[in-house]
Amino acid sequence: MNQQANKDASFEEQEVDVKYMANRAGNFYNKMLYSIYRLLRFVKKRWYVFLVLIAVGVGLGIYMNASKSSRLRHELIVVPNFGSIDYLNQKIKDYDRLKLNKELISLNAGNEVYDLKIEPIYDAYNYILTDPVHFEAFKVLSDRAIDMEKYSKSKLASKNYKYHVLTVYTDGLGNTDLTIDKVLEDLNSDTYFNQRKNIEKANTLAKRTEISRSIEQVNGLFERLGSENKVNDITMNAYPELADMLTAKEALLKQLNAVDVQLIEQEQVVYLATKMMNIPVRPFLPYFITLPFLFVVCYILIAYFNSKIKSFKA
Repeated sequence: MNQQANKDASFEEQEVDVKYMANRAGNFYNKMLYSIYRLLRFVKKRWYVFLVLIAVGVGLGIYMNASKSSRLRHELIVVPNFGSIDYLNQKIKDYDRLKLNKELISLNAGNEVYDLKIEPIYDAYNYILTDPVHFEAFKVLSDRAIDMEKYSKSKLASKNYKYHVLTVYTDGLGNTDLTIDKVLEDLNSDTYFNQRKNIEKANTLAKRTEISRSIEQVNGLFERLGSENKVNDITMNAYPELADMLTAKEALLKQLNAVDVQLIEQEQVVYLATKMMNIPVRPFLPYFITLPFLFVVCYILIAYFNSKIKSFKA
């Protein structure tokens, strides 16, 4: 009997809860409909104010779209050399745009820099294969079940990527090439990294000389084999070391190509690989859409709070 009574009481409580929730939902729905009705009545009563706000917003938005059309962004793909990536990141973070823009005005560049950003170009595949040390490090991380995708985009790994995108935002219709040249000139003006540039470039030239000499030695061996076998019977079976020599020469030629590219990029501390200039900066939505909406919403909120204040006073 007690169990049956408990079940009946529990059922009644659940039924009461359902009715209560249904009533709450119904009240909320009715309040929402009433609020929409009041809003529509308010709009109908003050239609002329809304019309003026929309007209002013559209006009002001068209003007702002026209005046902001001079805002451009310039994407530069750069190579930070000689361990300068931390210097470059900090330089961009703390860039003295006031000083830069004063110099641009003195040069009659006709525009100003209002923002700079830098981020790496994620290329984990090239990062791993171009350096045996990186390859071994990734093998260790893989053996430890570390998420390679997540690690490759971490701050620690991104510092070691070769290419970075430096984005320069300018406002004005002047000589943007002059502006970009001035930014790069400033980034390449550090005394310490320029001293490192001279030392490391000299070492790279010495490395190129050694590789070229090694290639000449391999070619000399091939020439000697050719002169000793005038019947042209040089085969892999007769000379098993020939395959190793061909592999060695191919590896040396790849090293020579990499060193030649390195010499090009070592011309500057922050080397400009390529650039995409004068890309218009557009807002997510045109101003002639966002401004009228903003004006109308602000007016409705002000009217709502004003009515609340009046009700409190009454």
